[in-house]
Amino acid sequence: MKVTNYKSRHNLLHFREIIKHLFFCLVIMLNGSLGIFAQENKAIDITTKGIQISQQVPDIIITNIHNYKTKTAKISDFKDKLLIIDFWATWCSPCVAMIPKMDSLQKAFGNKIQFLSATYQSEKEALPFLHKFEKQQKKHYDLPVVFGDKELHKLFPHTTLPHYVWVDQNGEVKAITEGKEVTEDNIRKMVSGSAEMTKKSDFKIAYDKNKPFLINGNGGDGTGLLYHSTLTRYIEGLELAGDFTLDSLNGRKISIRNANLAWLYQVAFSEKGAVFNEMNTVMEVDDVSKLTSSLSGKAYRDWLKAGNGFCYELIVPMSNMRESNKIMQQDLSRYFRQYSASIENRDENCLILKRTSSIDKIKSKGGKANIDLDRFGYHLNNITIGNLFYRLNFTQRTPLFLIDETGYNGKVDLTILASLPDISGVNKELEKYDLKIEEAKRKRNILVIKDNL
Repeated sequence: MKVTNYKSRHNLLHFREIIKHLFFCLVIMLNGSLGIFAQENKAIDITTKGIQISQQVPDIIITNIHNYKTKTAKISDFKDKLLIIDFWATWCSPCVAMIPKMDSLQKAFGNKIQFLSATYQSEKEALPFLHKFEKQQKKHYDLPVVFGDKELHKLFPHTTLPHYVWVDQNGEVKAITEGKEVTEDNIRKMVSGSAEMTKKSDFKIAYDKNKPFLINGNGGDGTGLLYHSTLTRYIEGLELAGDFTLDSLNGRKISIRNANLAWLYQVAFSEKGAVFNEMNTVMEVDDVSKLTSSLSGKAYRDWLKAGNGFCYELIVPMSNMRESNKIMQQDLSRYFRQYSASIENRDENCLILKRTSSIDKIKSKGGKANIDLDRFGYHLNNITIGNLFYRLNFTQRTPLFLIDETGYNGKVDLTILASLPDISGVNKELEKYDLKIEEAKRKRNILVIKDNL
């Protein structure tokens, strides 16, 4: 039975690990010869560079605290309590999801514990977000938050969020964990003595994106290299990322690291202005789990390591730059012969933006071009509708693909205090501009990945 998956690629925020990893890479040189190389890469656990479990936390002064009785405090001010330091950021969805949970646990345990959230982001950047979040939740959270933190980050270095450090009543580090360990049961055990929890490790491997990949530990200096195509299995310590560069000296470079196979196909076919992601990719295969996964965190990394994660790099000279995407497509076709991929024009459900009158209520009054999008709404100043839709379709992600059929090509000013997928809420805001969103079928170019029978 065939399975069609419209939401294929999971957006990753975090992962770095430590291990020695033997891998094979396929290198195609100008003469078309094939080279197989084995190399050993070692990742380093960043958390081992800071205060360790069973060590005492220095009695540092913490500044710029919000939601606390004073703006500053010392670590010793929290003695006789279990102190749980929560490192977070506004862009980290799992971090934000933990706010209500931490607030409930704080109230449940009272003076026995103290959550202390710390972000490297400034008060100007993070505080408005918290106000919006509380407004959305219709609830105020009393958790103290440290803005623009440097000292705690120095003591407890890490690379992924959320990151939790558990300090007991005597100022000794008892655990360093992920968010899943922050439970009522673990807190109760830690307050009464100790709790066995999985230690969080953040691994990082040295990588210079400006040099060729996988030669002498990174790809060497690239001297004399005119063309290469490299494909490897998942590599410990490299983050999920992609780089796309073009210059007259080094030519065209596509570099994808620790990605699932669906993403490799999406990058390969995104050319001539087309961009493919889960919004316009269909997988008509018997086993979607070989192409993508909805797992997250360690479970997702384990899935990648189990043969589902890949690194790919292509460098071609300027004379071949227009062929780079076709070359990548051919590489995928050669190695992953069990699949075929192509672009098809199909009828798809979409969200269509239309005008409800001929009165122009959206024309920009000018000024600095700006676009501000978050979960609470959209604000545009002197920006085209096309710019907004591109961001929503390919960055923010919407329930259905957005198409502009207003016929309006000028720049606009819009303030919409609602966001998708709340279509009725967005339409209520659009009424003041004589605009409306409707669901309808439209012909669209779709990337289709199939089993190669």
